[in-house]
Amino acid sequence: MNLERQTLVAHDTTELAAARDELRLYCESRRLPADVTYDLLTCVQEACKNALRFADSPRGVHARVVIRSDEIVATIRDFGAGLTPASLPSAPPDPDSESGRGLFLLRALMDRVELKVDHGTELRLHKLLPVSPARSARAA
Repeated sequence: MNLERQTLVAHDTTELAAARDELRLYCESRRLPADVTYDLLTCVQEACKNALRFADSPRGVHARVVIRSDEIVATIRDFGAGLTPASLPSAPPDPDSESGRGLFLLRALMDRVELKVDHGTELRLHKLLPVSPARSARAA
């Protein structure tokens, strides 16, 4: 079963706090584990913040979260010039740097991170859900 929540974050970082609260309430209403909710909120906010900072598009940033029975998929899309995958760091960030930890953080907290560049940047974050006793009993 898919449950979907879509949020539009306009081109203004002051709206991120309200969007984060809305997503937190949605996750709580779906009874997601607290650690999964925290990882999701952290990563969606980080991705949206960076998209707003670097994309510089009047269309803003679109964030959509789909909760499936076995995973959560968050898609963050901007309409800026787009990133080039070759320009993204593959090594851990410099611990003394004031920035540059976003992608490292996403990769550390999510189970899979996908990047697609086509008239902007689309970042897809996958977080596997733990198997609940009720779900494993249904599968048996």
